Amino acid sequence: MDNGEDMTAEEYLTTHWIKNKIYTHNRASHHVKRFAYCAKVLTGSKFIDIGCACGHSTAALKKLRGGDWSGLDFFEPVIETARKDFPGITFYYSPDNNYKELVGEYDSVVCSEVIEHVPDDRVFVDKVIGIAKEVVIFTTPHKNVGDPGHVRVYSAKALQELFDGYDYSIERDETFFYILVKK
Repeated sequence: MDNGEDMTAEEYLTTHWIKNKIYTHNRASHHVKRFAYCAKVLTGSKFIDIGCACGHSTAALKKLRGGDWSGLDFFEPVIETARKDFPGITFYYSPDNNYKELVGEYDSVVCSEVIEHVPDDRVFVDKVIGIAKEVVIFTTPHKNVGDPGHVRVYSAKALQELFDGYDYSIERDETFFYILVKK
């Protein structure tokens, strides 16, 4: 199977993620554990989920950690779906990485399973961190999970290089690296 290295994030969403209802995987125990971990380390009361797709992860996080939640994605059809399915959450569409002007700042930011899809991960990380007042959590698979659209799989060393210059910690469990970036 092609691992999707030539597939754009938009192609991944339309030909794989939405078509196969991959968002239903959020009910799997390792994803529930990931959401619980994220909810536990967030601070403040205003949160955003970057790369939220159809909003299922945002809704799951909101159930675990109340507050003012928003989601942002880079593909308009998934944001339209999120707005329809989760009307109590604000969802933003941003066609590029210049979204601070669109969404402003948040106390804490979650960016879960997104950086492995982004061609220029350092620019993306800088932009995501730029909207956080307190905490940013990135999660990414530490092994090839067979999903198309992944540009890379991170090693601990690659993550250390990516987050060079930031105060962060990396926590690895059996499924993901958790990267907590503190401002």
